[in-house]
Amino acid sequence: MRISIALVASALVLAACGEAAVPADAGKGQIAAELKDHTITLSAKEVGAGTATFLVRNRGGSAHDFIVLRTDLAPDKLTVDQQTQKAREDGRAGGLQELGPGKTGQLKLDLAPGHYVLICNVPTHYGLGMRTELTVR
Repeated sequence: MRISIALVASALVLAACGEAAVPADAGKGQIAAELKDHTITLSAKEVGAGTATFLVRNRGGSAHDFIVLRTDLAPDKLTVDQQTQKAREDGRAGGLQELGPGKTGQLKLDLAPGHYVLICNVPTHYGLGMRTELTVR
């Protein structure tokens, strides 16, 4: 009951601020992701297998992507194309393209157990540190 009240309160606060409302399935497999110039911060580094909902907010001063990749590589070991300055997206599970400053987005994915790397793949952003990892159990 407390969780439901907290979720309703959160949804009302977000709605009052003009942000996306909390989805009806909030609380199970939900991860908040904050994008800043040049970091990605997650509310959790581990989630159970199945449906995961990412609530993504761009708090940076420029547009950012949010790309989820299933890979065994460390976050800083993805191959970067030297011409485009973008990381290869092998193992792509899904993503959001070009969220502008102050914008929010929601991404719902069915994730199998494994290691995932989450990146911004706007040219140069991955190389500048916009990457993190997530474990799905």
